[in-house]
Amino acid sequence: MDARTGIGIIGAQFAGRFHAQIWETLPDAEVVAVADVSPEAREAFCRDYGSVPAYTDLTGLLADPNVEVVDVCVPNFLHAQMAIRAMETGRHVICEKPAATTLADAEQVVEVQQRTGRRYCYAEDWIFAPALVRAERIIREGGIGRPLFLKGKECHNGSHSPFAKTIEYCGGGSLIHVGIHSIGYFFHLLGMPERVTGCCNGGGADNFVHKDFEGEDWALGVLHYPNGEKALVEGNYITTGGMDDSMEAYGTEGVIKVDLTFGSPLSVFSKNGISYAVEKAEFTHGWTRPAVDENESLGYKDELTHFLDCVRNDTPQVPATTAEAGFAVLRIVEAIYRSHREERTIALT
Repeated sequence: MDARTGIGIIGAQFAGRFHAQIWETLPDAEVVAVADVSPEAREAFCRDYGSVPAYTDLTGLLADPNVEVVDVCVPNFLHAQMAIRAMETGRHVICEKPAATTLADAEQVVEVQQRTGRRYCYAEDWIFAPALVRAERIIREGGIGRPLFLKGKECHNGSHSPFAKTIEYCGGGSLIHVGIHSIGYFFHLLGMPERVTGCCNGGGADNFVHKDFEGEDWALGVLHYPNGEKALVEGNYITTGGMDDSMEAYGTEGVIKVDLTFGSPLSVFSKNGISYAVEKAEFTHGWTRPAVDENESLGYKDELTHFLDCVRNDTPQVPATTAEAGFAVLRIVEAIYRSHREERTIALT
């Protein structure tokens, strides 16, 4: 295959923009169209990433014959319906997490993918983050012995998107929005847990900080695996100072600690502040650890590179990035929520 693969991005704002930055670096891909309901977002996208056909909705994008892959970068509640429509028109799909906001919708994504035979790529960037890829290799080669207990979290000071405040649009709170990353990584590493135990804030007035969020602003889940391993996952919106992503693995013969967002080799002291340190940092005065390239360190570049190779060369996908995997990860999220509501451990097998 010689011609570049045509990428159509639906959603021209935060996720769509950093996806566009990555597509620009991949010689076998070309962003050929974008769609967004906001004229300001469309104009800014075309100004920053090149003048391409810009549509107001998915219908326009799917009518463009140059679009071969639809890159879904819209709010959570639109993920399933847009992925389904794209696959039914013969397009491959790359979809940001979560796969859907309900299990019924995620199950329909699986059904449509199987029926159409189109690629569906569940975009869990942690699976491709270089530090976590290296940690996985060490674990699989027995470097820390038999894994016993793992911890993973993504935390920051809260989403600025109005969609993240409403359960109907987001599917929940901090667990489904940010805690889902460590869940997806542990699904990749260990498979499906046999049961889960969850504890969350109740949303609204019960939240620690974000009383205007319908979903929780703090959540924990314990994943219990058939071989005895346990994993603690956390997602919260109460962490100040920038986005805090980390993973730890404790085994019979060793320990691994991975700091994805505060582990930069760069240290800067600035009296005046610098333009950017890490995502969600409130200010950049004094000492900071600025990220060198978040698109690479958080796995986004290798993720999209892998998906592009799968589409172009019909190579196997990493199993934890399929439609079935997206459904399985959402099952774990929903079970943690149910465990919290019912105050009991929930079996998944």
